[in-house]
Amino acid sequence: MASVSGSAVERKGVEGIAVVSGGGRAATVADQAALLPVYLTTMRQRFKDEINRLTTGGAMRQMLGGHPQAAELGFPMAYLYAWHWLRHNVHENYRAQVLETFRGPRFGFLMELLLCDTAEQFVRGYVQHWLDHPAEGQKQWQEFQALLATREGNTGQLIQDILSLWQGLGLFTQTYMAEFKNVAREERERYEGMLGPEDRERLALVDALPDDLQGVTPRYEKMGIIPAMGCPQTCRHCMFTWRPPRGKNEDPNQVFDLVDQHTDSVLFTGGDLTKQLDHFYAAIRRMRHIKNFALLLNGDFADTPEITHDVLGKMAEAIRSRPKKWAPARVLLQISFDEFHNEVYVDKQGLLAERIPVAKIANIVECYPRYAKQIQLALLHKQTAMNFSQDVLQKGVFARLAQELGKRGHQIQVQDVKTSPRLKRNPKAPEQPQQVLKDATFVLAKHPDSPVLLTSSTIDGYGRAALLEEWETVKEKDLLQQVLSEGPPRGESFDIDMMLWFNGWVTLFNAVHICLGDLYQDGMEKIMARQRKDPLTRALHRFDRKLLDYYAEVRDDLENKIDAATGPHHLFHALTEEAEVRLHMTRRLI
Repeated sequence: MASVSGSAVERKGVEGIAVVSGGGRAATVADQAALLPVYLTTMRQRFKDEINRLTTGGAMRQMLGGHPQAAELGFPMAYLYAWHWLRHNVHENYRAQVLETFRGPRFGFLMELLLCDTAEQFVRGYVQHWLDHPAEGQKQWQEFQALLATREGNTGQLIQDILSLWQGLGLFTQTYMAEFKNVAREERERYEGMLGPEDRERLALVDALPDDLQGVTPRYEKMGIIPAMGCPQTCRHCMFTWRPPRGKNEDPNQVFDLVDQHTDSVLFTGGDLTKQLDHFYAAIRRMRHIKNFALLLNGDFADTPEITHDVLGKMAEAIRSRPKKWAPARVLLQISFDEFHNEVYVDKQGLLAERIPVAKIANIVECYPRYAKQIQLALLHKQTAMNFSQDVLQKGVFARLAQELGKRGHQIQVQDVKTSPRLKRNPKAPEQPQQVLKDATFVLAKHPDSPVLLTSSTIDGYGRAALLEEWETVKEKDLLQQVLSEGPPRGESFDIDMMLWFNGWVTLFNAVHICLGDLYQDGMEKIMARQRKDPLTRALHRFDRKLLDYYAEVRDDLENKIDAATGPHHLFHALTEEAEVRLHMTRRLI
């Protein structure tokens, strides 16, 4: 497929997600042929789901609120929304193809109108259609007649009213690029408050509290290490979009030694750590007490089987090189793998590309069995509506992986499937809670003794994830209501285990914006004492509902926070994002 001209990209490409692409691999003609069916299938489903949400789901009528003709306006306003949605999400090169399958006899005219150059042309075309094609028994024609009658047959007034009503909704006023920049700016401002005056005052209050466990060497179920926060990709669901600066006096060995003293399980994370792999290999060779070395990568390193074998081989060799008297250890290699990380998108040249090509994930799965004694491979998947059936294993990104491996002579065999113990709501059919497929184990038929884990989780709605469509991901709204009304169920908590950053920060697993100090300046003993004594940390751990009251004492948007929250972890994260609020909560808890 030919690319559009540079001027056209500059002028029109910013309307869609083309301008937020990641990576830099040049697209080929063969890529276009292979990726086009995937892209069209995905975008058609997204378009259909959005139309269903607006029309049969009643979302547009809700947006129109108390408008006296909300019922009659719902349909044309839904498709005016669709006109803007297409320009926001689908590159002009592919809009006609995305709409092609919806050209049925009843509403085929709408698909043609959705290709109009302007919103005004769309509305005028909609009005003219019903003038030219009266349909006595059709609901939309009857609604059109009611709208026209209210305006005494003045079609110009109807057109103007619809356009004015749309302007009042304030939707699609920014491109994805602008929205993502806003998200990054907000996150940067949040990090800039880290260990500022309010945080230092808060920690001083914590330091003054008595410590009943002074002198006791604590043990933790796990600890985290963040060499750096960063990723070259720009996935639409990314929760962390701004990259804090690296420290000037980083001492990885000091971090390794501290973690090694207090746990036997460590997670290396921070976006994608491909550039930090040498630190991971060094940690395996240095941390004698660690049994479980977990590492989170996005899989983009696996350009070829040779490169993949090199990376996995170095992990395995680091494990084999540990002295036999040390604790036996294994790597848990976690690879992000879902409809967002492996999305097919349109790049700046108007060509199709993959964020993380599924072929790279196939390289990892194919190479993995050689190192299965030293490495356990796990694919981390974000839950969507497909998780409510076997579709998650038969469609979407997993089906693409099976197809790619099939080309190489491999067959995937699913050995075990487990559902979540808690019922959740399908975002496309939320009326009744259902079981969600959470975990699966599969093997390549040629390597039955090398199981690969597939485990799924929900997405908290902060960062770019706050901009996702309502139906795109599974939410924990029922769990949130339970926490707010009764408290958390048994076994459900806010993770307050510690994350140690190379730059010195020590933060919490579920809230990396809450810092307990700088290990290079404060020392780990003082920071561990803070973690034990900190009333805010303890309150977060048990989802203490008093925190909502304390938040409301200094901020007036608590109800908005609750409405926007995708689950309890997201809500309590959001309540504590400001240093001033954290200080107030700590004072009140003390």
